[in-house]
Amino acid sequence: MITFVAHCPVKPGCEDAFEAAMAEMAANVRAHEPGAVFYEFSRSVDDPSTYLVIEAYADEEAFKAHWRTDYIRPSIAKTSPLMNGAPHVRQYVSPGVAPAAPPIRD
Repeated sequence: MITFVAHCPVKPGCEDAFEAAMAEMAANVRAHEPGAVFYEFSRSVDDPSTYLVIEAYADEEAFKAHWRTDYIRPSIAKTSPLMNGAPHVRQYVSPGVAPAAPPIRD
């Protein structure tokens, strides 16, 4: 399994819009991506302007399929202006699984 954990800083006052965009994205992932084992987001209790996004994929092909969906780029376009800087993303893999290559963004 390949898991990504992202800490996303959100601009003050943009939390509701960020949550709406992320809820839409999570619903799309659950409905259309059988290789996505887990896709959720949560708001920090200690810092309400920081969100945690966790994505887990069965394998690299499932991760690549995620980036080929027709809803990923519109979702990024919605959430990027709401963020207060770039997300801090870490990748984790199950033992024996190679890390996924970064997606190609055009």
